[in-house]
Amino acid sequence: MTTAHQWLDWLAAGNVPAALCRLAGTRVVIDSRTSAFDAAVDGHPDWPGEEVLLAELASAWPDGGDTPSVLHFDHTPDWNCVLQALDDPPTRCVAILRRTTERERHNEAFFTTVQTLPDIVARMDLHHRHLYINPAIERVTGLAAQSFIGKSKREIGLPPELVAQWEALVDRVLDSRQPAEEEHELPTRHGPRHYLTRVVPERSADGVIQTVVSTSHDITGLKSLQRQLALLASTDPLTSLLNRRGFLERLESELSRMRSNDGQLGLLLLDVDNFKAINDTYGHMAGDNVLMAIGDVLHREVGDRDFVARLGGDEFCVGLVDADREAAGAAAERIRLRIADLDAGHRCPCAVSVSIGLTAAAGAGHTVSDLIASVDQSMYRAKSGRRDPR
Repeated sequence: MTTAHQWLDWLAAGNVPAALCRLAGTRVVIDSRTSAFDAAVDGHPDWPGEEVLLAELASAWPDGGDTPSVLHFDHTPDWNCVLQALDDPPTRCVAILRRTTERERHNEAFFTTVQTLPDIVARMDLHHRHLYINPAIERVTGLAAQSFIGKSKREIGLPPELVAQWEALVDRVLDSRQPAEEEHELPTRHGPRHYLTRVVPERSADGVIQTVVSTSHDITGLKSLQRQLALLASTDPLTSLLNRRGFLERLESELSRMRSNDGQLGLLLLDVDNFKAINDTYGHMAGDNVLMAIGDVLHREVGDRDFVARLGGDEFCVGLVDADREAAGAAAERIRLRIADLDAGHRCPCAVSVSIGLTAAAGAGHTVSDLIASVDQSMYRAKSGRRDPR
């Protein structure tokens, strides 16, 4: 059977600040202590003193059993003491002192901060298995954070496409030995959310990467704002059609598509006849109503793949995807007739007509500038007297 002094010798060998105590009536007496005990308390101004320690030991002296008790000092929270009975009923105990270090306080504060962050913070080994993940994951997935420990995202059962994207990001960090970040969409209990994830390698003292830490920040609100700003930047506020910038970007995109798959594109340019007279006679509000009515006609008459813009003033442009010259001409005539039918019921104070230019392109070899110049010339020919587009 291990004696009390053997316990103390073993603790002394481990440089543990410990003392051998016994209960003498209602008081506690320290019979012996390790040198580490004296070293721990000497010179520390926040040490509560041996009298306080003895009083706390007496009040917390165990009634029996093998479970140790922990003492906390009210006015010196950095110090605590573990009291373990050595016999039953307990007449002798070993008391082990412990003082929280500055580093431990920082670690505890850091851990508390990470635990309460809304961002998802995780540490993983080189096989993508979770060593730690904070509770933020529970709000997103509905899965307990503890259920991730020791498992990869693949083993957890997250969507395969997300797992593949995630593992590729981590592998890129491991291969380059440099941090990397990536945006991705994560299915959550509240619908899909956009996250920006940054992965950083963690190195041992000798520079070997042993783990990676990831931080995932919800940027759904930012992405929504970006989409709204992009829409505002490419939309005409009066008609809600594309503006010149949005139209040119879409036209360039369609030309790129044509180069890759031999597609076709018809282009119409509309100019309102005598628009200045409408403004001068009926006022600018009436002129705006005419423009909005024309915008409504164009929006109704084009297909889902087509695109329409107000380029500025009284000029509109229509892109007809996969339309040849004949189909574009038929669309132009249909639009011209619909606009000619506009009346007071459509907020138009007078009869409205438009001159329409037309051009068409197929395959590669076309530029935005060439098409705009071609349809512009066609519109001016129509304006000069021929109302039928050529």
